[in-house]
Amino acid sequence: MTDVKLYAERLGRLQKSLRQERVQAQLVASPANMAYLLGQRPMALERLLLLVVPILGRPLLIVPQMHASEFTHLQGLLTMDPWKDGEDPCRLTIDVLLGGGFQTRPSEISGGLPVHCDKGVPAVLALALRDRFPSMPLCVAEGAIAKARMRKEPAEVSRLLAAGGAADRAMEKAILALRPGISELEVAGVVISSLLGDGAEPDPPLPIVASGPNGAFPHHSTSSRRVENGDAIVLDFGGRCQGYFSDMTRTAFLGDPPEEFRSIYRTVAEAKEKATSAIRPGVRIGELDRIARAHIEAAGYGPFFIHRLGHGLGLEVHEEPYLHAGNDQRLEEGMCFSVEPGIYLPGRFGVRLEDCVVVEQGGPRSLTAYPLDLICR
Repeated sequence: MTDVKLYAERLGRLQKSLRQERVQAQLVASPANMAYLLGQRPMALERLLLLVVPILGRPLLIVPQMHASEFTHLQGLLTMDPWKDGEDPCRLTIDVLLGGGFQTRPSEISGGLPVHCDKGVPAVLALALRDRFPSMPLCVAEGAIAKARMRKEPAEVSRLLAAGGAADRAMEKAILALRPGISELEVAGVVISSLLGDGAEPDPPLPIVASGPNGAFPHHSTSSRRVENGDAIVLDFGGRCQGYFSDMTRTAFLGDPPEEFRSIYRTVAEAKEKATSAIRPGVRIGELDRIARAHIEAAGYGPFFIHRLGHGLGLEVHEEPYLHAGNDQRLEEGMCFSVEPGIYLPGRFGVRLEDCVVVEQGGPRSLTAYPLDLICR
């Protein structure tokens, strides 16, 4: 299947979903959604690049003139309306709609079926549309796209595995670089260098390298702090290969860990294993979080597991599905997500272990393979 055929099928499935849900159109501006539907990931800057997918007819792409050539291979699938610097793209969008962009009359646009905006549609455009079409139901929604993106196709899984392999190799080099006196930023530099050498793009802004008390912050901003003997070090990062991300976390220790640290590490590793072993099509997503959390609570560290169990992975590092206790959605083959329990003791250290998996009929398939054994340097 050529790329054009692939994107034609994806756009066709989206339009079918719009008809089933009685949605007049889907407005798409998220770079990840654009990549899924058109194969191009635009930079999310100030110039409006908007895909209008109507319930019927050809999709329209409102595109800065400087980027129009990037989409010429898709001209058979959509109509392009380039705009020049100095023009008002919001005005152009309204003119397109009034000109029949939804295959409807202007009166039907103003008071007919709802229009959905994805999370990338800028507020200035949404407000302009609301001002011009005050009776048009306009809401932030991208459920049809998110549902399609959640189930990875075989070609997507291949790219995810490639990204996972690059993360494995970067983790090995980062662990080997740990020594007293090296800074978190220097370790992050080792990760970035490895990923780039592997043909992978680092996940911005920086790999998380959280040493000592910094490890108690799950999303610590990597700093100039220097690693000391007796530190636990949380390393969390991924890379992007052909548009698809990896994400993994390991926790190392510099020196001989005390028994308390070893016990906490075992607890986190066991919670991860229990939740991972339960992954099968049909299992409720919230049940995975419950399994991991129950194990950590039984060990007495429930208050220190302060985030959900995981998140979806694909064209974004964080996407649907989200693994929290309230998610009653059932697992399906092709879903891809992280499993990453953690325990964080404020002012002291943190422990987190993470791998991403793809749901298959027989269970989970891990995208990363770096050992989960306690690493002491």
